[in-house]
Amino acid sequence: MDKARALAITLGTIIGRVAKYLPNKIDEENNVVNVILDAQTYYKYPFLGRIGILLGAIDIKTLYFVLLRVVGYERSDVSSVIFSDSPLLSINEKNEEEPGSLLSNVIVKCEMLTKINIIESTEPEAADIVIEPQSPVILPNSDVVERALDTNRGLLKLGYLDSPENQIKVSISLDDLNYHMLILGTTGAGKTSFVKDLMAGIYKVADDTKVLVFDATGDYYHVFLPPDKNNKIVKENLSAFEAMYSKFNQIQLGIIYPVSKKWLKKYTDGKKDLLTITTTYYRLYVEPIVNFLRKKGYNFYVSINPGSIVVSNSEWKAETYLYPFYFKFKDIKRIIPRLNPYFSEQATQFLKILIKKNGNKYNSLDDLINALNSDSIENLNIHKSTKENIIRGLYLLKETGLFEVGARRIPLTKILVNPHKLLVLDLYNSELDDFTQKILTYYFLDKIFDIRERDMKKGALKDRMVLIIDEAHKFFPSNRGGEEDANYVRRVAGKISTMMRLGRRRRIGFIFSTHNPNDLSDIIVQLANTKVIFRIKPEVA
Repeated sequence: MDKARALAITLGTIIGRVAKYLPNKIDEENNVVNVILDAQTYYKYPFLGRIGILLGAIDIKTLYFVLLRVVGYERSDVSSVIFSDSPLLSINEKNEEEPGSLLSNVIVKCEMLTKINIIESTEPEAADIVIEPQSPVILPNSDVVERALDTNRGLLKLGYLDSPENQIKVSISLDDLNYHMLILGTTGAGKTSFVKDLMAGIYKVADDTKVLVFDATGDYYHVFLPPDKNNKIVKENLSAFEAMYSKFNQIQLGIIYPVSKKWLKKYTDGKKDLLTITTTYYRLYVEPIVNFLRKKGYNFYVSINPGSIVVSNSEWKAETYLYPFYFKFKDIKRIIPRLNPYFSEQATQFLKILIKKNGNKYNSLDDLINALNSDSIENLNIHKSTKENIIRGLYLLKETGLFEVGARRIPLTKILVNPHKLLVLDLYNSELDDFTQKILTYYFLDKIFDIRERDMKKGALKDRMVLIIDEAHKFFPSNRGGEEDANYVRRVAGKISTMMRLGRRRRIGFIFSTHNPNDLSDIIVQLANTKVIFRIKPEVA
């Protein structure tokens, strides 16, 4: 007992003991520890009386530290013990207050979570022992709980456990990102704020990690603007973030902006130079937010140059680089068969054969469409339905307006190897329909995987790539979700499965965010090792 008590004192504050007269049970159906607290201790700590509190016991027999979770309480007046099952109880029942009769012990019912051999510094294991009566029970120090739950395991800090008795840190290692993360929560639960904190955390601590955000919601392209410290909630969250890391007052961001012919005609009168595109992007999408912040009392210096936007003041500096993006047929001719995930398998195979055989004849998407509409390919014996699927798919690609736009463009390969640690693919402001957004997402994933594969084979893979996809069900729907085109569901599921399974060696990690896992491809739910669950609907839980 003396050894257990001495060890307990080093791990936390002793508040009670495992009950003498109530049995502790462990079997296939029960995992119960009864703890006795005296009334003075019970009233000393305001959080005692709540379920979910984390306690710890030092087993007298093994000297293991066992982490306990409070699941219930039993509380009685002293008089109920003295007059239990006696007719005198009703006679003694008066309206007079008797504070002294509240000094009875409290029974705390706990379940065992994990055990650790503190002396030998073992890893946490599932608690599978029966704890000896009279073993000391403690309020464990936060570092002991972190060790028992393995919550504080790396540089990327996620926050703290919702625990009133201690600030228990939750963090993951950067290598955990290679094994993917799924974030679940209903609207307004905090998913987007959490993702932004993740982005900022990675930016602060990981020099060898690039982040690419697929922004289809408009929540991320403006992260280079300073936070509104006049907002109380924003100020509190910023203080909490800086307490975990350090002061955050500068950022460098790259924005990949898909530019269509329609967008240029509508907003730039057809002008294609980089300064016009950059100025127009700032005027349409950034300046309204800057003006809002200025009305709140913030002053900024704003500089717009071809391909760059600088926003700064005495407390903040942001450099943003804009990369217009569109397709050049000659660059993607070989991957046209897999560019559109709506192609059937037969259509994909035929296109591969056609381009391999006659590729030199096609210098544009129109050339390929015209060839399929002519009689020049009849000798290939293509089935009518397959031909119609191909033509329909190619026309859909043409209607995106993203081919041969003619603006200045940096190849995606060069963008991905530049020094920017944070990239945003701005799908939200591109005024593109859902089909085109899916095509772009599919293309970027395919291209990134090819680049990482090539670098791995050359031994040149030095950094990590984290891909963040909010509203993930939009791009990777489940086959239960009523998706009209089974080809898309099947092709996308195959692509994401390949990237998640093989991406680990290629240091590609995914962070998906969605409302309901039932709307998401099953493979994502299966292969995401880290799951973060915010408030969700009862039927989802």
